[in-house]
Amino acid sequence: MNSQANDGATEARPAAGRLGTPYVLDGPVSRPWWSALTTLARALDAPRATPEARVTPERIEDARAAHALVVRGLIGDRVSDLPTALADAVLFGEGTWSELAEADIRADGVAHAARHDLERFCILARRAWSDEVAALAGALVPDACALAAPAEHGAAVEARDVLARALAAGDADRAWSVVSSTARLLGAGPLARYEAYAWEGDAFRGIEAPAHATHEQLIGLERPLARLEENVAAFLDDLPALSTLLYGPRGSGKSTAVRALLSRHRARGLRLAELAGHRLDALPTVLEALRRRPQHHVLFLDDLSFEHADPRMRELKSLLEGSVRAGPERVLVVATSNRRHLVRERFSDRPGPGDDDVHAWDTHHDALALADRFGLVITFPDADARAYLSIVSTLARRAGVEVEGLDERALRFASWGNGLSGRTARHFVDVLVREAGR
Repeated sequence: MNSQANDGATEARPAAGRLGTPYVLDGPVSRPWWSALTTLARALDAPRATPEARVTPERIEDARAAHALVVRGLIGDRVSDLPTALADAVLFGEGTWSELAEADIRADGVAHAARHDLERFCILARRAWSDEVAALAGALVPDACALAAPAEHGAAVEARDVLARALAAGDADRAWSVVSSTARLLGAGPLARYEAYAWEGDAFRGIEAPAHATHEQLIGLERPLARLEENVAAFLDDLPALSTLLYGPRGSGKSTAVRALLSRHRARGLRLAELAGHRLDALPTVLEALRRRPQHHVLFLDDLSFEHADPRMRELKSLLEGSVRAGPERVLVVATSNRRHLVRERFSDRPGPGDDDVHAWDTHHDALALADRFGLVITFPDADARAYLSIVSTLARRAGVEVEGLDERALRFASWGNGLSGRTARHFVDVLVREAGR
């Protein structure tokens, strides 16, 4: 928990036992270690605040207990020191700054208040808390560094670490530069640290470890992947891009193709936001949440399927056709479905002579035309035996697996399982790899 030494310089500190209330960068206040740090500051600063204050056993115990709570709080935040904890809370904590950054408020008053907060955080970051507790107690105390979680990687972690170094160096100007630039590039608040998130309940929740996928995993799908890639590239270049429907049988690679966009374009700031098909009622709220984010988002609607007169269709139609409220410019809808028209078709749904609807066939065709509202429909073909065996052969070669009777075993596996598809081919090769590793 010790911070960078302050080179012997005497720095102004907040009033004894008071960390102060941040003006706009109030993310740290909600972290468990903040209140413990306040208690620790009170125990350490009281002796120097008034001449009559004495170092009592109670004050020593208060300091050690507060120090332990701070260390546990840092471990809970998966950071190794206070500067990193402060930086993490400033950039990714919920509070005033996350709201201001999402609203794109860059007023001079906000910048002045934020710089004031950062100057105080620099003082906290540079203070040798563990050494002071050890001096007060007359015994060494554990530091958080040896107990920290393994190092993480990514743009969000890099920004956090740069800000932590600025705070530890006492450089408030550099710290503000990092905070403001990170808000422009990644946004602010909890979602800023994630590359993918899913709508759960009434808000997006970040996905810690998104499923890794690449287009190279999809064999024989060069043409549909090229069409998808062309559209997404235009979207990232802020050129006109079309809402996209990927249609094909189960296991044909549709969902993998969408998830692979993240690994392919994360360096350009693409983010993947997933909304389950049964939650389309939340679509207006979802779009408003994404509107405030600075990155380009693919809004992933996986495995869409509707019944006739399904009320969820109304929200999707409004999004695809346009309404009084404009959709976010940096959101591209990409959906997948096993149904070409998205709607389940039954003979009983077709209008009959006794139907009360004067224009019953118009209503019927309107429901089936939902898929036509997507600007781009890409078909992922079903795999025949030749395509299936080609996928198996390629995946087995990449995995370094050689077995006799590969084609015969692969076809038998498909007949006993889920049929001919790219997914079945991957499952079969996984079995071969497992057998080879025994």
